[in-house]
Amino acid sequence: MRKLRELREVVEKLAEMHENLEKCEEWTSVAQEVLQKLSTIRKECERIQFSSLITPPQSTSSGSLSSDTISITMDTVYTEAVEAYEQQIYSRCVRLVENANRESPVDMYLISLAHNSYSEMVDAAGTSNEAMRFAKWWAEFLDSVEAGRAHNEKIELLDYETIALERIVKLGGGPEEFEKLVEVAVRNFEMVTLLNRPYHIISVERLVRLGNVLETENNNNAQKFTSEAREVFHNGIQNTLKDRKKYLQTGKIEEKNVLEIDKILKKLTGDDNLIDDDIVLRL
Repeated sequence: MRKLRELREVVEKLAEMHENLEKCEEWTSVAQEVLQKLSTIRKECERIQFSSLITPPQSTSSGSLSSDTISITMDTVYTEAVEAYEQQIYSRCVRLVENANRESPVDMYLISLAHNSYSEMVDAAGTSNEAMRFAKWWAEFLDSVEAGRAHNEKIELLDYETIALERIVKLGGGPEEFEKLVEVAVRNFEMVTLLNRPYHIISVERLVRLGNVLETENNNNAQKFTSEAREVFHNGIQNTLKDRKKYLQTGKIEEKNVLEIDKILKKLTGDDNLIDDDIVLRL
């Protein structure tokens, strides 16, 4: 609450100096950035509040893959999950991780094992219906383990969930699944840019992923779901290019990083010269 009081005090002081704000050239861009980040935090808080009001769902997959109900130690979980994965018994690996997670939240290593196991199960499915069933369990599992995670872990989980949802859409998922994919891709980009500047490789990579998701729009007949996401994407490009100019002026970024990010931006914008005032967007 102390931070909220400090924010309120700063806003009140700025309001008293409103006539001078218009003369401060940094005001508009800084205010927009702050509003965007606070909006992202608000949406995350709303998700947490909503999650606390509902009972955490049991894993859909546990009943279909047969469940182990015996409580086992975490060391045993590690050993047996890794062994199951290495032996390509992917359903057992998933089952072990999900059962352990019901006892207490598992760490990202075990989640990554389950994530990769689900991917293998989808690939090896005998029918498209079976593949879709596994893919949906996969996405549901990843969504169920997000609550209470640290910021960097949430970003990793959103990366995983995007992959699972992309697989669902490719398998023939409808507008509802595509809407969820767009929502997760937007959250992923916004979560990354909360703590990283726009002109950063991990921010730009998530922006590319959002652009790739939006490119599938016409194939899914879901334009009504994408207008806000498209605005986030376009604003993301503009903010990245503006931040690029500021960052390069500081001289604090290595040339190899500039070349790597610029290569991605050129493909994303369709502007080989990165001309700030005449950018032709890819989407």
